[in-house]
Amino acid sequence: MPTLSPDEVVRAALQVSHERLRKQHELVVGFAVQSLNMSNIDDLLTLACAIAAQGMGTQFAKVLQPLPESALFILSHGVGWNKADIGNATVGADDASPAGYAFTSNRPVISNHLGQELRFRTPSLLRDYDIKRAINVPVRGASGTFGVLEVDSRDGDDFIESDLVFLEGLATIIAMAIERLAAKLESRNAHPYSESVLNASPDCVKILSCQGEVEFFNEAGLCRMQIADFGKVAGRPWVDLWPEASKQVVIGALAQVKKGDSVRFESFCPTFKGEPRWWDVTAAPIYADNGEIDKIIAVSRDITERHEQELRLAALVDVQNTQLTESGLHLEEIHHRVKNSLHLVNTLLLLQANLSNEESVKAQLQIAANRVLTIAAVHERLYQDADEQGVSAPEYLRALLGDMQKAFGDPDITCTVDAFPLPAERMAPLGLVVSELVTNALKYGRGAICVNVVKQGPDALIEVSDEGDGFPETYPKPSGTGLGMRLVKSYSGYGEQAITLDTSTGLSTIRVRFKL
Repeated sequence: MPTLSPDEVVRAALQVSHERLRKQHELVVGFAVQSLNMSNIDDLLTLACAIAAQGMGTQFAKVLQPLPESALFILSHGVGWNKADIGNATVGADDASPAGYAFTSNRPVISNHLGQELRFRTPSLLRDYDIKRAINVPVRGASGTFGVLEVDSRDGDDFIESDLVFLEGLATIIAMAIERLAAKLESRNAHPYSESVLNASPDCVKILSCQGEVEFFNEAGLCRMQIADFGKVAGRPWVDLWPEASKQVVIGALAQVKKGDSVRFESFCPTFKGEPRWWDVTAAPIYADNGEIDKIIAVSRDITERHEQELRLAALVDVQNTQLTESGLHLEEIHHRVKNSLHLVNTLLLLQANLSNEESVKAQLQIAANRVLTIAAVHERLYQDADEQGVSAPEYLRALLGDMQKAFGDPDITCTVDAFPLPAERMAPLGLVVSELVTNALKYGRGAICVNVVKQGPDALIEVSDEGDGFPETYPKPSGTGLGMRLVKSYSGYGEQAITLDTSTGLSTIRVRFKL
């Protein structure tokens, strides 16, 4: 492994820190929006624990509440703990415990080395779970301190000062939501949303009446839409703020929300000063106590930069198509240009994956980028070996798997391939089948991955195994909906009969018969 320079180490650390802060900020904003629709305190606190654990990269988070007339906290809500402990386990509430100190002093506490901590004792509950570090933040409201939000970790990096900002943001939302729900019990006229919470969002957030008129615009939204005075939009139908070309999309979205659905769409809407903007919009209903839709919340994220990247890519493709048509390039040059274009698409997909907020979307974009890279590898081999009758299967597959290792962080992948030439028209299908099987092993298996390709007459037998626990009995489903398995069945040339599983060893081994 090459040694990084001090500057490279600092840049890498700053990049990790920036990504962590961005993720934590988005989680806080998302929790604030979700809390508006929640009317059950237990659900609210359990969700807060789940989001706290996700943002800190650990499995343990909990809310501690003081027991009346006792020097103890009860673990009232949490994630990562045994079900028997939630609602029953207790820890000390005195100043000698981290949580007790945070509660009595109204100050957050970071304890990165509990076993060596001189300020506090380690609660027996944390010792039972082999917890090495903890971070505690008091949940403070106008009427007093409700309890403590605590995140714990067995391993991983130390908690840092910026993590306190994330947890204090969650604690503030918890306190405000609890007070809002308490106020609703006293007054049926309480507002179903908190303007201060919505103003914390960097996105454009609107609250609409159930008929679709604008009742609230957060500060970031007014800024992004370049609206100097909220009075210019207050009371106006939301649809009137959109240009004619986008109005039908907005009308349809509002109709769905009024039926009780949450909707998401992308559309164009310039600012009040005429600057072009593209928006990714999510709209959802807010319910009153009687179960009827009372308000509508609409959150718009500015995606103008991404849209411009898509336009530039389309323009590049048009230019290349024109060049190919007008200049009559040789076949070798055509393959070379296509390969370069596919690498560009691969880069854009990976860029979009890095910008995505949803892990499932990010994973699918990375898979799509890998498929594009496989096709690019085909064209690279085609223009390098344009004068040959076939391409060497071992050379091609080893190069492909090498690219995959770089893309997935250098996992342990070994490859054994019989020496046989491969017709050009079967290169892409073979590469796609192998990459899909290896991607599955990376996603769902564990340990080293072994790829074997053996020539058997007119076919090749592809075998991919890892050190996992094997496949469930129903895998792969006969009519599965996964695109990866559908590609494997289609490109193999044998459909449903192509795939067999070996469960005799207790490992994950899948074989595919591939028509050469």
